Amino acid sequence: MGQRIILLSILAATFVNIFGEEKRLNVLSFGGNGNIGSAVLNRMIDSGLYNIVMSTRGSWHWDSEDRIGPFVTVVKCNRDYQPACAAEVNATDCDINAIKQCKELMEIIEDTDMFDVVLDFSGYEPKWIHDNCQILKNKVGVYIYISTDSVYEVSIDKPTKRPSIETDAVRPHDEKEIKLLKRKDPYGHYKFSCEQALIYYQKDKNGFPWVSLRLADVIGPRDTTNRWWTYQLWVKFYPEIENPIFMPAHVANKIESLTFVEDVAQVVTDIINLGEPVWNEAYNIAMEEEFSLANILLRMRDGLGLKEVLGNSEDTEKSFYLYPTVFSGNMDINKAKKKLHFQPTSAEEAFKKTLAWYEEAFAKYPTQRDIILSELFQTAVPKQNRDAVYLAIDRELTKMGHTEEKYAKKKKGDLGSLPSAAEIKEEL
Repeated sequence: MGQRIILLSILAATFVNIFGEEKRLNVLSFGGNGNIGSAVLNRMIDSGLYNIVMSTRGSWHWDSEDRIGPFVTVVKCNRDYQPACAAEVNATDCDINAIKQCKELMEIIEDTDMFDVVLDFSGYEPKWIHDNCQILKNKVGVYIYISTDSVYEVSIDKPTKRPSIETDAVRPHDEKEIKLLKRKDPYGHYKFSCEQALIYYQKDKNGFPWVSLRLADVIGPRDTTNRWWTYQLWVKFYPEIENPIFMPAHVANKIESLTFVEDVAQVVTDIINLGEPVWNEAYNIAMEEEFSLANILLRMRDGLGLKEVLGNSEDTEKSFYLYPTVFSGNMDINKAKKKLHFQPTSAEEAFKKTLAWYEEAFAKYPTQRDIILSELFQTAVPKQNRDAVYLAIDRELTKMGHTEEKYAKKKKGDLGSLPSAAEIKEEL
């Protein structure tokens, strides 16, 4: 009976009130200023169907302060807050719930009868889920948790090399093996624990419906990991860098899935609209195609119109790789396609849009760009080629109608250097 009432409250968004206005749903979002969160919130904002409260630590990424900030109620809250009394062995009245330490957020929660949707983009530790479940008891329509394909890294091995399906997320029975897998992939271990916490509370009478979205490595605009843009800049300036892109042999052709960020935004709104029949489930969300580091770089090369970009399979002190981040293979998305009517963006379209966004970002976001360039100069650009790369950077900025003194000087023979990554981060 209770879930039926919740469902009706969600479906009410499709009706109009006596004044001819659509009912707006109450949304509480933990996170929302980064890559995935800003894509989801931006779509909700554009629809005009939601009243959104966004809880973050207070930082803004890319253009989220202008793109998201003015259209939501922003409250600061550190979910990782640990009171001093937590370390006291004999403490008897120590409340370790971090949300309770956030006065403004608590006031909003207490004044709100029901959050039709809770979005959790930042939940990393199971305690954070426990905190939310205690505070939001009887106040949640559906809790949508952003999880990861890393949960398959800490699960029992699949019988074959087929793509991972949702039911493959099963912990080993042996506690020693669980601990070994935790050391191998702490991120996957804790995200899986967060999923388990939601299931635990949902089975309790005081719990609430949930949905877990297991994402692969996410590509698209506004990536906060810098993975994509690092490779794109290396490919873009490859003719000047003349140093093959690090592509260690053991990862070059390792198969993985990729998730396009805008697909996540679409799926979240679909889950809200579809209602109770699709809740209390985990879904793999990714593009249809399978990828590898070599494949990603080839697609970047072709998308940027370059003829030849080489990879270096040797491991050196400077070598690194940013894709893949998981080694359990790609994901099967048939469940999401069937139950959520998920239609993933094609790889061709996703790569085209992502490449285009970072091409424009080259002049639009100089601070983020220079952090990546500084790292590339330290790890990838041979000393004898640095001036050529500086000139290429200035050339690209000039094409876009921009000029920056530190690069323009290279045309005049000034051999000064870029600020270091540490100096740039200090400015931030």
